[in-house]
Amino acid sequence: MSELIDETIYSNRKTIAIEVKPGGRVIVRAPKGTRRANIEQFVHEKSGWILQAKARLAAVPVENPKQQFHNGADVLYLGKLWRLIHTPKVTKGLAFDPRQGFLLQEGRLEAAPGFLKAFYREETRGLVKVYIEKHANRWGLKPTSVRITSAMTRWGSCSGRNGLNFSYRLAMLPPEAIEYVVVHELAHIRHHNHSAAFWNCLGQMLPDYQQRRQWLKQNGRKLPQV
Repeated sequence: MSELIDETIYSNRKTIAIEVKPGGRVIVRAPKGTRRANIEQFVHEKSGWILQAKARLAAVPVENPKQQFHNGADVLYLGKLWRLIHTPKVTKGLAFDPRQGFLLQEGRLEAAPGFLKAFYREETRGLVKVYIEKHANRWGLKPTSVRITSAMTRWGSCSGRNGLNFSYRLAMLPPEAIEYVVVHELAHIRHHNHSAAFWNCLGQMLPDYQQRRQWLKQNGRKLPQV
């Protein structure tokens, strides 16, 4: 299965994860010290999903940071486009000001995608927490963990042990769509499937979920890649 892997990155993470980038590039992220055989086995088990994701993302253009983050470019955040402004000094290289938009430190163009991804990840973590607190206690649902991932082909997931995972890309969506994804995964704690019982449960938790879901189906694949 090594022919499916373009890059392997080792870090202090606890689990192995696979990310398929625009253009079809496959990156495996693994804990430091993980045996190559274990990575190969994991990739083999996920090979069907990897091939499907590669097929979907093969035609997605890989944007050059100089084009995507030029002075005056638009940056998507919470369903709205905000102007990107190059400025001499910015804390953490990138900052958001609701009065001005996004501020990118001059001379850090190549690092801009990483800065924006880190911003999205932090914002998604906070937004997800708000919606979990709003709905979980009301419906007696207790996720065992909440993780923000780099998933490109799914917005969220619920593990068999009721751990919830959400893509950092949620921060691009309107708040209504973010809430739908969070409540959808919370409902999976009660029903680990997409049966009629699941959809009935989701309808009770979020009566207008169909409208929010439809927006996501129509617009989700149009969002920019970071």
